Amino acid sequence: MSLRHRAHRVIYVPLDDRPCNARFPRLLARMVDFELIMPPLELLGDVRHAGEPARIAEWLLQPGEVAIYAFNVIMRLSITADSPQTGQYWDAMRQYSELTWRVNRLGEDELAPRVAELEEHIPPEIVSDFRTARQRNHQVNLRAIDETAAHHIDFLALTQEDAAQYGPHIDEQERLRDRIASHNVEDRAVIYPGTDEAGMTLLARFIHRHMLKTPTVQVLYSSPEGAERVATFEDRPIRETVEAHVSAVGAQMAADGDTPDLVLAVSTPAEGGRDEHARGSTRDRRRREVRSLLDEAAAISDRRLLICDAAFPNGADEALMRELRHGGLQLHSLLSFAAWNTAGNAIGSALAHGTLRLIALQDKGAFDLAQLLADIPPMRYLELLNSLIDSERAHVEFLFGRFVDDWLYQSRVRPDVTEKVVRLLEASTFDLASSYGQTERMVAQELGAAAGDLWSDHFLAQEMVQIGVDRSRSGLVLDALEETRVSLPWRRMFEVDVDFKFRMELVPGA
Repeated sequence: MSLRHRAHRVIYVPLDDRPCNARFPRLLARMVDFELIMPPLELLGDVRHAGEPARIAEWLLQPGEVAIYAFNVIMRLSITADSPQTGQYWDAMRQYSELTWRVNRLGEDELAPRVAELEEHIPPEIVSDFRTARQRNHQVNLRAIDETAAHHIDFLALTQEDAAQYGPHIDEQERLRDRIASHNVEDRAVIYPGTDEAGMTLLARFIHRHMLKTPTVQVLYSSPEGAERVATFEDRPIRETVEAHVSAVGAQMAADGDTPDLVLAVSTPAEGGRDEHARGSTRDRRRREVRSLLDEAAAISDRRLLICDAAFPNGADEALMRELRHGGLQLHSLLSFAAWNTAGNAIGSALAHGTLRLIALQDKGAFDLAQLLADIPPMRYLELLNSLIDSERAHVEFLFGRFVDDWLYQSRVRPDVTEKVVRLLEASTFDLASSYGQTERMVAQELGAAAGDLWSDHFLAQEMVQIGVDRSRSGLVLDALEETRVSLPWRRMFEVDVDFKFRMELVPGA
């Protein structure tokens, strides 16, 4: 039996200071009563300012010898579109990387004229800088594998950033796998699609290993053929991506016939873009597909359910959200939901959140059992009770935040505000510059109103858990959403930071 109030600490260096890397892991740690210690965020840098690795290393080495879980990216196919200047070459550079590899490695000489056109279009310094950065990053990854073999790193995840089925990353992955195999560290060094979710994945993996837990996961796909599709920005079928993430987070696939700890429902990549599925028979077919997925998931377990929407990149699928809101499942009862950025990002965060939520629920059960078997001193009881309530707050903030960010912002508010910013303010979405304040206010107004409606419709007055036994049993019920704070942390439209203030009440049981 385990109880909360563990006071365990995890030292965590985020990839950067964006919410997905800094705020999200902290919420997950709170769910299981782990303290996450991070360096000052100003040392991490942002989209336009480099971080300070020397100072981060100095800060990191102070605590002494600890277990180290690390990750690095395998570089993306294109440059980072962080300004109008780089944005205009993003697609061309992506094509150039992929087509050059296909000509050189696959002998597809018919693509050579297009490569020549791209070489004429892209400034040579952009290509040169990209290749230099790519080579440097590959050397870092090779060194990281060597350090893992030397037991200076306990677990290493090399996550493939935005890619495709063809490109220079294919050769890099092959060389990295050869180095992993030569060192015989396949159990401690892995390669799979993702990046921004990796901090959450490694945190969850560490907690699972520390608590000797290996949750089992049954995966449902919205269609068998969809499970074999390659999601946008990825290089392998989504089924392989899911299985890799299950292993990376410290879980395992449930065996046929066994009762799983968790059920992960995956809405698989759609063929074509969002607009092609927005109306007519294509829309109706998609609705039937996701409705069948949700019905199958609910029939297995409506209380141990994780949902990952990988239909389209950068935001939830309206068809899935329609069926989810109007079907038999209740949004507040889900263990996790994710539909942001790439399929790998969404899969990884859904698994990290869902598996740690399972631990939190098991802690609640242990707390209830302890009241039956032992006489808990009043102060200890209050400590444990406050810890459980804080866990619920962290879970609700993260779960509700995923619906607000991944669906309301990415799929609805962001496209609407982007059109206004470009058309009315004549601003760049890569760097809002002087229009930042006005744009942020537009986002805050639209998103705050939408979040309030979502809370009222699906979270307000809902009981999250019951705490206690017999006559002391109470329900923890969600009350008013008092405040929604919204900001654009990198002064661009791609990501939003949303913070909520809401009330929870302990309501005595009947």
